[in-house]
Amino acid sequence: MLPEAALGPFDSSDHLFEPSWGGTRVLAFIEGAPDQGRAPLRLLDEHGRDLAPLLPDLRSLGDRVTAESAVLDGEIVVVDRLGRADAPALASRLRGRPGPAVAFLVFDVLYQDGRPLLNLALERRREILRRLLKPGDEAVAVPAIAGEGRALYAAIVEAGIAGVMARSRLSPYLPGVRSRLWQFIARREPAPGLTDDASSGPAEGEAEGDPDAGASAGNAPMLALIRRLPLDDVSPE
Repeated sequence: MLPEAALGPFDSSDHLFEPSWGGTRVLAFIEGAPDQGRAPLRLLDEHGRDLAPLLPDLRSLGDRVTAESAVLDGEIVVVDRLGRADAPALASRLRGRPGPAVAFLVFDVLYQDGRPLLNLALERRREILRRLLKPGDEAVAVPAIAGEGRALYAAIVEAGIAGVMARSRLSPYLPGVRSRLWQFIARREPAPGLTDDASSGPAEGEAEGDPDAGASAGNAPMLALIRRLPLDDVSPE
């Protein structure tokens, strides 16, 4: 399911608002009973390419899923020392090169134990996802805030994150459909002369486009940044 572009940040009691790092969108297929050995993880991008062989960091994702099988929707990211997306480092990893760790940020669940969840309301699917996925450095269910889209947008601008996803609380999951039920609010660059440290480019000592930038950071900066955002259900440990 795909979002439409929003004109700008907004508040709405009918929506859940989530931070978005603008990474590579994938569907993760976890199959096989945990006590009988999982089938190899599949991570299919929008072109149907399986990225799992390129990302051994996520090989143990199935160990964090409590169901026998599941299909998860989310984005793969690499973050720098401040918890912001490092697009060049991610592109390098997706070319099979070594580099900093990736993380899978999960925002939806489509199937659980063979049962389709597509027609359930988003808020119900999010409840299932929180029970289904045990958070860790390599995977976390993205938290949300109800109603307060402008507050979250202000926080992601300060933090240098790509944008905010606004999704209708009652939205079903419509595979392959671009719908106003989901809206993406892209972070707008501050006007010249008004940039702050979080959004004005690489931190001191980081080279723009350097695939090794943040290589020693792991994903702790991203988890720390999530905990600082004004979200309702922040619980990644």
